[in-house]
Amino acid sequence: MKIANPLYDHAFKYLMSNDKLARKVLSVILEKEVLELELSQQEVVVEDEDRRFTLYRLDFKAVILDENGRKETVLIELQKSKLPTNVLRFRSYLGLAYTQKIRTKNPETQVEHDSALPIISIYILGYNVEDIPHVAVKVNHKIMDMSSQQELDLQSDFIDLLTHTTCILQVRRLPEQRRSRIEQFLTLFNQAWVMEQKYILDLQEVPEGFEDIAEYLQRPLQEEEIRAKLRAEEEVEAIFAQQEADKAYYKRTAEEERRQKEQALEQAREARIKLARLLLRTGMSVKDAALETGLSEEELRVLG
Repeated sequence: MKIANPLYDHAFKYLMSNDKLARKVLSVILEKEVLELELSQQEVVVEDEDRRFTLYRLDFKAVILDENGRKETVLIELQKSKLPTNVLRFRSYLGLAYTQKIRTKNPETQVEHDSALPIISIYILGYNVEDIPHVAVKVNHKIMDMSSQQELDLQSDFIDLLTHTTCILQVRRLPEQRRSRIEQFLTLFNQAWVMEQKYILDLQEVPEGFEDIAEYLQRPLQEEEIRAKLRAEEEVEAIFAQQEADKAYYKRTAEEERRQKEQALEQAREARIKLARLLLRTGMSVKDAALETGLSEEELRVLG
């Protein structure tokens, strides 16, 4: 089955614009049922020092069902990047999420006021973070009593609003045996199945329970407008890849030239030292030997 590669921005945007499937995707990632979803900002173009690229970002206000069956309204900050980027960029957008306020109404007094919501961050990465050797990790805050070192079971708006849960997905770390539900979902991102046109995945297997998403991702390939955007996105990525290859080549070349220059200087110095020793053995003065070899008198005195 051929589908639009959801690692590509336009394919992922197409998927997440479907409310039912977007709630399913987020429910799998969060391991909690997402009951309601409201999409706000969609994407941000950021400036890199050497290039422009899209860091795809989605902001949701969601109603989720927690493990105790309690409904909770949260902000979901989802960021996706095919290419490595400075982690501070992720941090800066998270900072914006913390500044968001919503207007709520007191059910008793009917008075409106500004309030904040708990934040959940999701990062979908098309590259590997070296020090996180796992396909999917969740960072979930624990509340500890610092005196007894015991974990506490308590609910606190103060804590919930000042800390947040984080999910990090690395699609290129997908294992061959995909046992968990999150691994089965990420099969839809399996970059081992990219075709010559990298915005197309040729699924060798459709994960059970995700047939609806796979079928939905077939549609962008049949819509010429979206397909044209995917082609353009692939061309931009190819340009970036060539830029990175060129930078790596010039860096290697410059490093090799520097190494060769240092080696030549060291060889020349060794030759001067050898000559100086010969001159000193012939009875030449330290001062004259220094003038002849370019070494300092102090260096020659050490040579003896």
